Amino acid sequence: MMRHSRTIVFLTACCVVFALMGHAQNATLTPTQQLIKDVVFNELQDRECDSFWAYRIQQKIGHDSFVKHQVETEHGPIFRILQTDGKPLSGQEQSKEEQRLNALLNDPRALQKNREEHLQDEERLQRLIRLMPQAFLFDPDGQSSGDLITFHFRPNPDFKPPTYEARVFHGMAGTIEVNQRLKRFVAMQGTVVNRVDFGYGLLGYVDKGGKFAIHREQVSQARWKTDLVDVHVSGHVILFKSVSKDHHEERSEFQSVPTSISLSDAKRLLDQSASQNEAVLHIGSNF
Repeated sequence: MMRHSRTIVFLTACCVVFALMGHAQNATLTPTQQLIKDVVFNELQDRECDSFWAYRIQQKIGHDSFVKHQVETEHGPIFRILQTDGKPLSGQEQSKEEQRLNALLNDPRALQKNREEHLQDEERLQRLIRLMPQAFLFDPDGQSSGDLITFHFRPNPDFKPPTYEARVFHGMAGTIEVNQRLKRFVAMQGTVVNRVDFGYGLLGYVDKGGKFAIHREQVSQARWKTDLVDVHVSGHVILFKSVSKDHHEERSEFQSVPTSISLSDAKRLLDQSASQNEAVLHIGSNF
């Protein structure tokens, strides 16, 4: 089903849930394995459900920074740039952004590509989530704090990654945080602990030392969204269309939108966000 990648998200990105877990295969599960299995089941179920959202994005890609508003639709997420490098768009830049959006919304092939890239990111994330119980070993990190509990994760030496993407994720280690009452993933921080080569480095590689982080926010009783994606890796492999190798993204002001939202209604929301952003900037300039 259509969900935002984010970006992105969550996003990516988020990148995103590499240190989550998957279906445990052992007949007898430890408490940690059972919690992990339940968390992953809930994450996968959430991704199978229709749930579209609009939100504000503060994004830095390399040396460039943006403020955007994004709306999820059945054609994939669409966005409008509101600011670049901390400054509002000039009249000429606003005109170019309007042309870009109209060109996308009126081009069936461009919309199809947008949708397919989003779906590819989502499907890739689901495949990786399912592999996590075999790919990683998990150890509790001290005492839990209320509903939250933290685990260290590290590569399982017995795991044989079946794909290039699985090899990249298997090369990571760090910590994850879960809500043990709701059995949902909350946060992850990690590092690429081993360089990953494809075809002895001829086909691609990901360097040792790359860092990543992701955070999830509960936006309704049943829905969670990625509100932070932070990825800084070097190499010649990019797995997610919506996340670059030097990418920091924060999302906020989540608002649910109908799953039947039309492109024209989504565009109207983006136009409204642009008007509101200009009004806020104008008020701020008078102080």
